Amino acid sequence: MSPGSVVFSMFDLSIKCCQLTRPSLDKGNSECRKSLNLPAHRKFNFAELYTINMCIEECNFIGCGYIEIDPPFRLDLANIRTNLQTIAPQPQNESIPFLVDAYRKCELFRSSHGRRFTLHLPDIEFIEEPCNPFALQITICVRIHAMQKCPSEFYVDSDECRLAREYFTQCVGDIETNLA
Repeated sequence: MSPGSVVFSMFDLSIKCCQLTRPSLDKGNSECRKSLNLPAHRKFNFAELYTINMCIEECNFIGCGYIEIDPPFRLDLANIRTNLQTIAPQPQNESIPFLVDAYRKCELFRSSHGRRFTLHLPDIEFIEEPCNPFALQITICVRIHAMQKCPSEFYVDSDECRLAREYFTQCVGDIETNLA
């Protein structure tokens, strides 16, 4: 299994284990994916997948009003909260505060540790405009944080999920303790 496969496998686990990280909560992703006009019937390598996901997340964040169209990017937590009121699972008095707090913490985490996440990706011929990694870095951080601290009513308590939670906490590092 390649390192890229391990990363995607762990994110698959985060989606399975914490209801708050499921792609069904990202309504704009399918339209953003379509807007890229990706080549049909092509397998993408890790760098291409990362770039594709980076562009999809940037498009989705802009479309949802989470960020402005131009850098420097800052999260609009009020728009995030408003959007979550239509998509967050019940009980929303638990899911929305947790997710808004996760976005806030991840923005702080990224401002302190963003250099560690910078990848030098090659240009990809079918991506017309370069995308900024801000939105994808926030999304990855929110998923990691949710995997580490997923509230019990949204967490699937299984051996596989406990192992994934342990991995995300011990091997990736606790988001909350690394905010400074």
